[in-house]
Amino acid sequence: MLALFTHGMPDDLAAEVLRHDRDQSGTPFGQPWPLPAWPDVPTRFVVCRDDRFFPAGFIRGLVAQRLGITPDETGGGHLAALTHHRELADQLEAYLLD
Repeated sequence: MLALFTHGMPDDLAAEVLRHDRDQSGTPFGQPWPLPAWPDVPTRFVVCRDDRFFPAGFIRGLVAQRLGITPDETGGGHLAALTHHRELADQLEAYLLD
C-alpha cells in the first residue's frame, strides 16, 4: 500500500517520506461533513494524472458529482507536491490570476 503513495518517486525521497510517516486522524473518514452545503466560495480541484491511490478517473467523477466542477489536471502521483512541485506550484499560482 505504501507503494501507492510513493509511486514515481526516487528511492531516496520515498525512503525519507516513509521515515516521517504519521498516523492520519480518522475523523475525515469517520464523521460526516458538518455543514449542510459546500461554502459559497470559489472552489478549484487539482487531480494528479498518475495517482495510483486515488485514480484520476475516480477523482474526476467524484469532483463532478460532489463539487459540480471539472478539476484541473497536473502530472504526478499521490504526492505530487514532492515529485512535481514546480508543475503543481505553477497551477496554483495560475489561480491567483483568474
